Amino acid sequence: MMGTKRVSDIVIHTVLLIFGVSLWVSAQGIEVGAAMGQGGDFMPKLCATIWVLLSALLLVTSLSEKKSEGQKSEGSVKGFFATLVLLFVYILLLKPVGFVITSILYMFVQMLLFVPKEQLNKKRIVSFAVISVILPILVNLLFVNVFSLILPTGILK
Repeated sequence: MMGTKRVSDIVIHTVLLIFGVSLWVSAQGIEVGAAMGQGGDFMPKLCATIWVLLSALLLVTSLSEKKSEGQKSEGSVKGFFATLVLLFVYILLLKPVGFVITSILYMFVQMLLFVPKEQLNKKRIVSFAVISVILPILVNLLFVNVFSLILPTGILK
């Protein structure tokens, strides 16, 4: 008999795979929109493809794991649904607040969700804050200067 952790991992990875395939199919409908270089369809297609590959890999890994009797899945299920809610809020706030600020907040909270409470300390929280600030700014600079794509600026107009 499978442990509850293994079953929840299989369910979560299957749902992630289904969402990834849905995103990938949706991304195929995005018009290219660029005469030269990468168009606005490039990153959604790339991200959706990576999502599908990673979730398929996670699903295969979960299916091939040995029995894990007695392990609890409560944390992973709560984390999964917290991540879904967080992603929903991120999507809602992206246009009005802007990519940089919304991404900073999303990344920080998501990193806090991934780390068990007993492993959280001041040093780790500070490093999460630094990463959460630097990475969205760099991604925004990359999109604007390399891909010539403007991400939502929101309140930073």
